[in-house]
Amino acid sequence: MAQAIGEGVSLLRGSDFHLDLEKIFKSWARGATVRGWLVELMARSLAEQRFSDVPSHVEDTGEVNWLVHDALEKEIPIPVIATAAMELFRSRDKSCDACRSVALMRNSRGGYPLGKDDQLARERRTSRTEKI
Repeated sequence: MAQAIGEGVSLLRGSDFHLDLEKIFKSWARGATVRGWLVELMARSLAEQRFSDVPSHVEDTGEVNWLVHDALEKEIPIPVIATAAMELFRSRDKSCDACRSVALMRNSRGGYPLGKDDQLARERRTSRTEKI
């Protein structure tokens, strides 16, 4: 869901119009079809900080990697989740609005850092009980 919202932000920011993301998300949080907790988090976060100041690097704990690995072993298709995991890696290569949006939502809901975190990066590689 966060990835889909992030891609929507990329579309809005890439438009030919000057759009106020904070106002858009506040409006969506009050009754749009896409309303929900993540939209509310975006509205609150955008009120607290400038979107352009949010680093696009999205940190993670590696848990989704385990899920994708398990799905592959059990031959259970999860293409959206697998693609979202790949988008986490893309966020580490270059700056993108979708990545900034996902980083902002992850920070708001789970306290994930905004930007690169060396400790989490180490844990992501060493906290497994077995190799993926």
